[in-house]
Amino acid sequence: MKAPSLLIVKMGAVGDCVHTLYALRALRLRYPEARIGWVVEEKSLGVVEGHPDLTDIFVFPRRRMQTLWSEGRRAEAWRELRAFRKTLREQQYEVAIDFQNLAKSGFVAWASGASTRIGFRKWREGNFLFMNRRHSSKGTHAIEKYFSLLRPLGIESIPEAVEIAVPDVRKRPIDEFFNSEGLNGAKVVAVNPGASWPNKRLPVATFAAAIDDLARVGIRSILIWGPGEEPLVNEIRFLAGSKPVVAPPTDIKELYYLLTRSDAYVGNDSGPMHIAAAAGIAVVGVFGPSDPGRVGPWSGRKSIVTAGAPCSPCWKRTCPLPRLHCMLDVKAADLAAACRRVLGIA
Repeated sequence: MKAPSLLIVKMGAVGDCVHTLYALRALRLRYPEARIGWVVEEKSLGVVEGHPDLTDIFVFPRRRMQTLWSEGRRAEAWRELRAFRKTLREQQYEVAIDFQNLAKSGFVAWASGASTRIGFRKWREGNFLFMNRRHSSKGTHAIEKYFSLLRPLGIESIPEAVEIAVPDVRKRPIDEFFNSEGLNGAKVVAVNPGASWPNKRLPVATFAAAIDDLARVGIRSILIWGPGEEPLVNEIRFLAGSKPVVAPPTDIKELYYLLTRSDAYVGNDSGPMHIAAAAGIAVVGVFGPSDPGRVGPWSGRKSIVTAGAPCSPCWKRTCPLPRLHCMLDVKAADLAAACRRVLGIA
């Protein structure tokens, strides 16, 4: 039986694309000879670029189209979209699987020309109108829900591990950083104070106190950060008496490699948390407005830290209460204890 040509449609945030890597691995194991493509947006390209399980990658030109549209160059924006559709359709994919369940992802699946378009039955932005094979999502975690779409292809089991491809040239700056900071051979924890939602961020003082607690048992901390988050890590370094080191600027691939060289991740619910889980290290995730059962780290070595606020999870991007109890009431001692626990340190 000839393997079908398969197109994955997942253009979302970094963490969402990391979750979808499990589906990619499962598809490759099921169809070792298949042509498998992925439609992604530029912000998450690093998750899939160079991946050995992929044949093709298509970058949806959302940023370029938005720029043209905002500048009033709407005819050019439409031409950009038509050119993307033409490129995609020329590949003649037979099956498109839409893991995103949005109007734009449904459009992309339809625009591919795939005769079989698999998606979720749930109404969301009219996505189901673009699908001709609709399935109910099963399971609690996002990854489990994604695998609901793979059962029609004979896939049941979720792979144990995934990877992000990192060329050797991208590893060298991280190796040099570890050498220069004397981190080789040390017990290292990567600490991430950032998150896309401001109300997902633990106070910097809590991180600083937890870092000092870990330093007392010989654990060294690296402060990792993304665009616009450097002030957060600088403030933590100022507050922490143990003076943790600040990681150099990293893209997705460099961050993944840095995490593979670390022993644990401690931080907020964010893309780096999911990258850490994919890197195979222990993960301590702090959760407030979001649900760890649904979007927690997919890892056998994890610890979830919450304040136990009765209003959590609320899934609100801004807190309507006078005080952000779900994050402000998390204790540094609990954070440090969770990290020691996943590392097996008393």
